[in-house]
Amino acid sequence: MPKSALDVAFATALSVAALIAWAQGPAASRPAQPELSQPELSQPELSQPELSQPESSQSERSQSERWGKEYLPNVPVIDHNGRPLKFYDDVIKGKIVVISFVYTSCKNICPLIVARLAEVQSMLSEDVAREVLFVSISIDPIPDTPPKLKAYADAFHITSNWLFLTGTPDDIDLIRYKLGERSGGVIVQHRNEVLLYNDKTSEWARDSGFSDHTTLVANIRAMNPQWRMAATAQTPPAAHAGNHAGAMPPVDLHVKGQALFIKGCAGCHTIGHGDKVGPDLKGVVARRGRDWVSSYVTGPNKLRAANDPAAVELGLKYPTVRMPDLGLAETDADDIISYLQRPALAAAPAAPPPHAVP
Repeated sequence: MPKSALDVAFATALSVAALIAWAQGPAASRPAQPELSQPELSQPELSQPELSQPESSQSERSQSERWGKEYLPNVPVIDHNGRPLKFYDDVIKGKIVVISFVYTSCKNICPLIVARLAEVQSMLSEDVAREVLFVSISIDPIPDTPPKLKAYADAFHITSNWLFLTGTPDDIDLIRYKLGERSGGVIVQHRNEVLLYNDKTSEWARDSGFSDHTTLVANIRAMNPQWRMAATAQTPPAAHAGNHAGAMPPVDLHVKGQALFIKGCAGCHTIGHGDKVGPDLKGVVARRGRDWVSSYVTGPNKLRAANDPAAVELGLKYPTVRMPDLGLAETDADDIISYLQRPALAAAPAAPPPHAVP
């Protein structure tokens, strides 16, 4: 069976490694940038009692600052609400952050990454969610103005504890370089990794936007030594099912298409629970026809370029975040369609959607 781009992205999500080592690019890409040391980016271990102890010496404080205050640039940035901020002082200092790189015109994985992170945020328990700030940095800062980033955040129903940042190209490039995102001017090749950082302990970790939701929630919790120590003393509380409509059930590998739907579709769509980032998909196969759904799932950009009436209608209705082209094969589309047509899903009552379904 042909491998989709989404499957390749999952297969190539690397295990946690060094923050800078994993993304070192040729020095010629930043001729004026001095050679950098490499902060250790390791998976938080649940059995590190020393991390729960307060720093007691100047050397420990210096080590903590080495990969935080002294490493991260304190350049000016602007958030999606138009507020001028300093990157370290106002965004990072003293916080646990989940950092991703996106741009609003991305036609591939950016919308899916943001949608999946929004699901992860909704799964965090209230005490954890209050302490964790999600930070999405635009790698295309000139067109990604604060109003455009605000519209993007609104499309994903993001309301709190999340900043979408832009700034001057030079300042954003410096932040990207320091954080190991070195795709340079080829923004379509930017990485889909997610960085986790606790500024109080100077701990770094790396994950993927395509990680299993429950795993990523656990890794975020592990960034706080107190939460981590609590997890070793007792069974950690289950992740919230999500306060978003249509939270998906656990993956059942015996249900054809369910895993793929959760992986690639559930971040933006529900089945019978109203519109989300995109339209409710209940009954979409009956309304549009199997062939059209398959064509749209495997090549939405092609249908839009051909001015397909239904694709154009969806583009007008959901202009901020369009269906990305994930490179899915026809066999993938068949699996998703089979899942959408399951009798149990077809019989599920639908919540009144805020918009008409396609």
